[in-house]
Amino acid sequence: MPGVAHTFGSEIYKEIHFSLDHIQNSASRAKDEIMGVLTHEVVHCFQHTGKDKPFPGGLGEGIADWVRLRAGLAPPHWKEGRGGTWDAGYEATGYFLDWLEERYGYGIVQELNGFMKDRPWEEGIFKELTGRKIGKLWELYKEHLGEKNP
Repeated sequence: MPGVAHTFGSEIYKEIHFSLDHIQNSASRAKDEIMGVLTHEVVHCFQHTGKDKPFPGGLGEGIADWVRLRAGLAPPHWKEGRGGTWDAGYEATGYFLDWLEERYGYGIVQELNGFMKDRPWEEGIFKELTGRKIGKLWELYKEHLGEKNP
């Protein structure tokens, strides 16, 4: 199959498909890569995406990569600071969410997922969780990256 992996199914039944080519291409670190990819895909099995309004796909992928990052399963090629927007997805959004947790307190991402169980998606959720709009949070994060990597 093309790509690395994907998850699909219903609310009560999920399937994770994993590319054997990807495993073979990651042979030198296969165990860590398999665990990392499976961690990412299992997150999708338990993720809430809001009601009635489209949920940003980049946020969903970023949450899954944030869990992978927090589990100590980030691959060596990941770099903080990639991506031009907060919802670029994957590692870019994952590192941004990690910064949010460090700056605004443990549990922000968990709360975000919980809110999305029964509510429509809206960017204003970030202001509820942090007191700041998402655009300002992204600005502060980029400033943080500049200070971290002068």
